[in-house]
Amino acid sequence: MKRLLLAMIVVLSAGALLLVGNAARTSASTSALSAQQIPKESKEQPKKVKLDTDSLDDKWGEIAFDHENHAIKNYTPDGKTKGTCVECHHTDQPKEKLTPPLVTSERNVSLTADVLKDAAAAPVKGCRSCHLQAGDDSKPLPVIKKDGKDLKLDNEVAYHSNCFACHDAAIKARPDLATKISGSDPKGCNKCHVAK
Repeated sequence: MKRLLLAMIVVLSAGALLLVGNAARTSASTSALSAQQIPKESKEQPKKVKLDTDSLDDKWGEIAFDHENHAIKNYTPDGKTKGTCVECHHTDQPKEKLTPPLVTSERNVSLTADVLKDAAAAPVKGCRSCHLQAGDDSKPLPVIKKDGKDLKLDNEVAYHSNCFACHDAAIKARPDLATKISGSDPKGCNKCHVAK
């Protein structure tokens, strides 16, 4: 009788753990699914967008990137100030403000939400306008040096470089964030990516 009771407890516990794990994965997937695709260009700021929807990696899926939080909250490394649009949208600033390896500029003024309110303002282009999918050689990609190697700045390298630089700086400035945000491996790809 005791063995049967013990076996039932083990089976029920395993079932509960499986249910909780599936609920967590479903929650992450639902969050990613509620995000919208990045438009090719737009004057409207999105709330959440899907990054990496067509990743070549078999293990990691898309990311539900909260654009609204990164645009209006104090999401800079120090946690005390709001970021600027050009931290990610680097082509949307005057050429003289660019720092290497950035070389492409398409605006005479730095992008802000107010700039986009002007009817004559050009829309913001999506990352894929320049940072193509790996293997797409339809136009030349910028190249950077990393760890002594030349890397084409395809969309995956561009996203990871930009996100890691900011997240790593935030973790360095505020170590308590290490469990909340991912920087670079081995800090936890699953903090941002939905596993496939």
